[in-house]
Amino acid sequence: MRASTCLITVAAGIALAACKNDSTLGRVTSTGDADLVTIEGRVCDPDRGTWLEGATVYMNLFTEDGVFYDTRMDETDADGVFQLTDIPVSGIQPIYVQYGNKVIDQYQVEAPAGDTFITLPDPDCGGGDAAFAVVSGDYDDLAAALQTFGYGDFDVINGLTGEELVQFLSSEAAMAGYDAILFGGGHLEEDVIYDTDGTDVAGNVPAVREAIRNYVDGGGTIVVTDWSYDIAEQVWPEAVDFLGDDTEPDAAQKGETGTVTAAVVDATMAGTVGRDEVEVAFDMFEFPVIESAGEGSTVILRGDVQWREGQQVHTLSDKPLLVRFPSGSGTVWVSTFRFGPNSDTSAKPVVRALLDSL
Repeated sequence: MRASTCLITVAAGIALAACKNDSTLGRVTSTGDADLVTIEGRVCDPDRGTWLEGATVYMNLFTEDGVFYDTRMDETDADGVFQLTDIPVSGIQPIYVQYGNKVIDQYQVEAPAGDTFITLPDPDCGGGDAAFAVVSGDYDDLAAALQTFGYGDFDVINGLTGEELVQFLSSEAAMAGYDAILFGGGHLEEDVIYDTDGTDVAGNVPAVREAIRNYVDGGGTIVVTDWSYDIAEQVWPEAVDFLGDDTEPDAAQKGETGTVTAAVVDATMAGTVGRDEVEVAFDMFEFPVIESAGEGSTVILRGDVQWREGQQVHTLSDKPLLVRFPSGSGTVWVSTFRFGPNSDTSAKPVVRALLDSL
């Protein structure tokens, strides 16, 4: 929690302080003698440049003798709005903003004379600095999912046109313009990521693989979700062991639809999201199944998954669902599930934490 730097102005008889801090929340000061007041405001996540949903906003109340007796608390909605009610004006205390298990901000509010409802000025919630490229696919509208999670600063690369995709993925200079590149399921892979029939006479596949690896080794991040897992398997075959023949594209795509109870086994992620178990939605059949993570890879989520071979359905226990591994100075994330369908599950904070880390 950083200290605030405030510029005091006066509006409508209320002294306002525009503060520069983690969430650029305002400060309201004045004197007043109303019995009870309601305080409403918004919380911003400046790193993502969006209103922060799911933050806990609270005020601890004390008697005149300094004895704690109650807490007023609310959780921010999808627009970052909170409302604290029945605050005794004579005992207003600092407001704290907590997200996950961390207090990310605190500030003081005092009621203006005669007011029973205080609306705090909206903080400056300008966009963050992250620049993403999203490779579009047939089976995962990852661009729409990013917007659902509050991200708007990205470019969409057409993953359904081979020429455009090859031009982008074979150019280290083009990829270097982005902090992270995210791949949705269903983009073109034949003669781009792999060549199963010997038709890649132009040599696009080795050029793309080398450029992707160099991008990550140079400090970039890629995120592969659902069917785009082949990128990780083909470029970094030792990092993750997928179901089936690792030399055969799409061989791991055998997962069954359903909801999986996943353990958050990475301590850092568990601390960030404030829980050790989440529900992960697999809304489409044939998601890629991971057998194990290689040396140096970090498993974030684990759970029991079902996969189908013909008419037989098998269960694999305690298998990785979300994995991260380093390559050079960069990072690769492998998600067996799609992000969009998990925007309204308990796995949402995990996806958001992943995106926030990019």
